[in-house]
Amino acid sequence: MQRESPEYRNAVDEDFTRESKSHCNELLRTIVAIAAGRSNKSGTDPFEFVRTHAVWRARRQVPLTASLHAYRLAHRTYWAITREALLRHAGEKRAILSLTMLSDFWMEFFDYVGAVLAEAHSVEEALIVAESRHIHAGLMDALLNGHPPKDSEAQRLCAVCGIRPGAPMAVAVARPIQRANGNQIDFEVTLRSLGRLMEQVLPSASFGRLIAVQNCGVTAIVCSDGNTARGMLEAFGRNGFDRRSAKGLAADIGVSLDTTEISRLPQALEEARLALDFVSPTRALVHFSEIDLSEFLIQRADKAAFRLIPEWARHFTPDGELSELSSTIRTFADCNFNVKQTARHLKVHTNTVYSRLNRINKLTGIDPRTYSGTSRILTAFRLLDSQRNNEIALDDPSIAP
Repeated sequence: MQRESPEYRNAVDEDFTRESKSHCNELLRTIVAIAAGRSNKSGTDPFEFVRTHAVWRARRQVPLTASLHAYRLAHRTYWAITREALLRHAGEKRAILSLTMLSDFWMEFFDYVGAVLAEAHSVEEALIVAESRHIHAGLMDALLNGHPPKDSEAQRLCAVCGIRPGAPMAVAVARPIQRANGNQIDFEVTLRSLGRLMEQVLPSASFGRLIAVQNCGVTAIVCSDGNTARGMLEAFGRNGFDRRSAKGLAADIGVSLDTTEISRLPQALEEARLALDFVSPTRALVHFSEIDLSEFLIQRADKAAFRLIPEWARHFTPDGELSELSSTIRTFADCNFNVKQTARHLKVHTNTVYSRLNRINKLTGIDPRTYSGTSRILTAFRLLDSQRNNEIALDDPSIAP
C-alpha cells in the first residue's frame, strides 16, 4: 500500500499498521464465513467492522481514495492467490468454471465493502466537519471576547491557522452590498463566497487568519510578522475591494489598528466596525486611523447633541429657501475663505458673495468670514444632516443605522 498509494506514505505508523492488519484479518474471516454459509447466522451485520474501520480512518484523516485503493489492491491479491491455487490443483474445465464464479464473487464482495466503507467514511467526515465548525466558531467567539484558547483542540486550531499571541493582529469586518431584489438565500451564499474570497486574498504564506460568517457580515482575525493591518489593506486593495468590486463581489470593509494582545481583540473588533460605518460609495475600504475625528464625533452624536442644533440651521437645507446661502458658506470654506475663488466656483460676482456672507451673518448672528464662525455654522449643518440620516434609518428598517 505504501508503494502504490502516495496517500499512505506519511500516514503509516505502528497504530496504522496494527489497524490495517486487523482489518485485513476481519476481511479474511468474513470471506471464509461467506464461503462456509455462516455469515448471516449470528443475526448481526457482518460488515459492521468495515464501518468501524472507516470511522477510524476518517478520524486519522486518511483520504477515502486511499482506502478504496487498498480494497482494489486486496481484490487483486485475493484473485491472484485463488487463481494460482485453482490452476495448480484443478482440471482445466473445472478451473475455468471456478475462476468465473470466483471472479464474480471478488468483484461483488469488494464492490460491496467499498460502498459500505465510502458511506461510513462520508458520514464520519460530515461529523468531523461539524465538530470543526463548532470549534472554529467557539475559538472566534473566545478571541473576539479577549480570551485565549483553553482546550487542546482550540489551541491546535489557533496554531494551525497561524494566530500567534505576541505577533501583530488586526480585525477586519466585511459587509456585502446586497442587491435590492436579492433574497435571504442569495445573501447567505454571498456571505460564504465573500469569506472564501477573503481567504484567497490573504494567503496563508503571508497571513495567519481565522475567518467566519457572523452578524450579517464576515469577520476576520488576521496575524502576520509585522504591520498586519496595512498589509491586509494592501492585499484587499490589489484584489479590487477598494473599488467595491472584487471578482464580482461588492463589499465594504473596515479594518482595525494592530494589537499584539488577545485581550485587546474586542477593542480591535469595535474599531473595525466603526471604520465600516465610515465607508462611502467612493470609499469602500476604511482603516480605523483614517476616520476624520470631527466626522466621527458628529456621526456618533446623541439626542442631546441634536437638541443643540440652532433653529436657524433648519432653514439652510439644500432644497430650502436659503439653499443659495448654504452652498455659498460651504464653497467659501472649501475655497479657504477666498471670496474671488468662491465667486468663480459659484459663477457669480464677488459682490454677490459678500452680500450672501453678510446675510448669513444677519440670519445667524455669526460672522462667517472668521474661522470659528464658519466652523460653528458648518458643524450645525453637519449635525442636522446626521440627525436626518438617523431619522431615515429608523423609519426604514432595511437601512442599517
